[in-house]
Amino acid sequence: MLLTPQPRKLRFSPTEIKHLALGFILVTLAGISAFLGTSREVGILGLVVATALFSLGFIVHELAHKYVAQGYGLWAEFRVNTTGLLLTAISIISPIKFIAPGAVMIAGYTDKSRMGRTALAGPLVNVVITAALLVLLPALVNGVLYDAILVGASINAFLALFNLIPFAIFDGQKVYAWDKRYWAVMISISLALTLYTSFVLMPLA
Repeated sequence: MLLTPQPRKLRFSPTEIKHLALGFILVTLAGISAFLGTSREVGILGLVVATALFSLGFIVHELAHKYVAQGYGLWAEFRVNTTGLLLTAISIISPIKFIAPGAVMIAGYTDKSRMGRTALAGPLVNVVITAALLVLLPALVNGVLYDAILVGASINAFLALFNLIPFAIFDGQKVYAWDKRYWAVMISISLALTLYTSFVLMPLA
């Protein structure tokens, strides 16, 4: 028998809060490192906004998984892992970036449909963030803030696309196994947003 759906409310343990804080700090430092080289062009404000949107994309992605899983009555908590932690820490000082300090761990009896929906939630929120930022762009005059918002949109689109790879530990594997139509629609939207933000809007900024 499947677990009974629970009220849609995020529940955190003290251990998870520590892991989330550590993961968020490392992702933020890696983001600062990634954007630091452009700080002369975008300024401090641009650096802060771009890094904030980068970190937001990571944390909201993971919380979306947690929210849906807990709604299905599953145990779901974020945990850092040694390999991801080490690679993310190295990314802070390395030009090559691998930013994945951990992930939401899920336990409990469920089915392919609920696992697919839980996996889809992460990339979906990145797509929503991208769309919201693109709606905001026309209200901004080309400049520091415009560039930072565009970078944030591009990063969130790429996060969705990357996580929808239908192999191994990626969200896309679970979504594809559940429903190929949902996977095809989501990866098409993510690819279109990534191409539009990175290769259409970026050169015009």
